[in-house]
Amino acid sequence: MAAALSVIQVGVGLWGRSWAQLIAAARGFRLAAVVEADPAARAWASESLGVPVFPRLERALDAVPAQAVLLVSPPSTHRPLAETALAAGRHVISEKPLAPTLEDAAAIASAARAHGRVAMVAQNYRFRRQPRALAALLRDGSLGELRGIRIECRRDLRAAWISPRDWRGRMPHPYILDMAVHHIDLLRSITGHDFVEVDARSWPVADSPFGHDPTVEAILTLGDGTSVAYYGTWAESVGRETSWNGDWELVGTLGRATWTGGVRAALRGTVMLERYGDGPRRRQPLPVLPALDRLGVLDEARRAIRAGAEPECSAADNVRTLATVLALARSTEQRRPVRVEKIAA
Repeated sequence: MAAALSVIQVGVGLWGRSWAQLIAAARGFRLAAVVEADPAARAWASESLGVPVFPRLERALDAVPAQAVLLVSPPSTHRPLAETALAAGRHVISEKPLAPTLEDAAAIASAARAHGRVAMVAQNYRFRRQPRALAALLRDGSLGELRGIRIECRRDLRAAWISPRDWRGRMPHPYILDMAVHHIDLLRSITGHDFVEVDARSWPVADSPFGHDPTVEAILTLGDGTSVAYYGTWAESVGRETSWNGDWELVGTLGRATWTGGVRAALRGTVMLERYGDGPRRRQPLPVLPALDRLGVLDEARRAIRAGAEPECSAADNVRTLATVLALARSTEQRRPVRVEKIAA
């Protein structure tokens, strides 16, 4: 049996604690150490995880043998931490968004190439069965030519764990950068196309914990001309909540497919196919994947590291997802359509 992949994790805030517990329990992986600047979080890690805990990544890299570094820290820290880890010969897995700017994201991808290491983004929604089923329907022609896509994602976080004082509460474009990034990345994966233009508007919600706009509505255009109608919110009570995946509808010339459900358990959504003039909608079988969600991210990282190959949602690929997300943000600021190539340039 191959040795477990050893991981140093940076950041054990609320989401980071979940990551650390996941790695500690995952077969084929070993949590080697934790890096955390906050003394209270370091104390939690020391008491709960039973691994060495350090205040700085450099000290952990010097003291602990490990193959990979997982970044679950604020996006503004990703570039310096990734460059430090890659220069030390470690592979990097980063939570999304990869970086707050394309310059920083490209620098991470460039450092991975220069040091011959893997840099991967934890776009865990890719490793769910339903989006793979939608992609298969497009590949096998079940929908005919794709004509349009609609996505709605409604989650009300006004009374949730987010505080006006933490980085999500203070970050600009919180919904776009921390939530829509999942759906943009899934759209690229499912359709096989990048985006060329976006036109978005956002607005604030006064009784939410977000200092910046937590609601966005947009029309996005894929490279093949397909239009995507997108609505997402973290702070409105109108209408029923969806899963974190959102509710999806793909409309083609021969039929339409939907992905709904999973409100309480995001991995349990249903994909349905309706072929025009061919009877009722049919539930679609879902493919079997080696591992799901964040375990799928870890499994893909381990595969790429051992094969010396580029992983799915590598940093280099994710730059294109980030470019679209930043174009959405700019479009809301300027209140006009934005070409993605302008952002990428």
